[in-house]
Amino acid sequence: MSYVRRTLGKSERVLFTTGYHWLYWLGVILLLVGPLVAVPLSTSNDKARIFLAVLAIVPFAYGIYRLVHGWALEIAVTSDRFVKKSGLVSIKTEEVSLDKIEEVSIEESIAGRIFGYGTLHVHGTGAGKIRVVLVKDPINLRREIQTAREQLKVKGEQ
Repeated sequence: MSYVRRTLGKSERVLFTTGYHWLYWLGVILLLVGPLVAVPLSTSNDKARIFLAVLAIVPFAYGIYRLVHGWALEIAVTSDRFVKKSGLVSIKTEEVSLDKIEEVSIEESIAGRIFGYGTLHVHGTGAGKIRVVLVKDPINLRREIQTAREQLKVKGEQ
């Protein structure tokens, strides 16, 4: 069961979840597969091949790290809050109540506009600022946050 689902309040429900864009996962695959392909295709010199194999450990290890990081990431909008959870062994959560959100902003590069990814900034009252990079469809995520905030206002007025 996900962290967000385990920490829901009695009347709270998950409205939207998302994660990293497919380009993040492509980068992870290249970090994992690239070294495994490059070493066997390298020169026939045994010393050079051993050197390249040792050198290939660094991107491969970083690929494993990014893979675990991507699996452990949870981004969710619930009926009461916005949550970003990262970490597998040691967990770091960043949460802000929907009624405490002051601003939601998006950064999209040209490539981000073409491929549908970007960086989302959620600013809460006080010191709360959550940054989510390489998130898929950040405009839809922003829309879901705004919709949840509006529903919370209507619910509070009743």
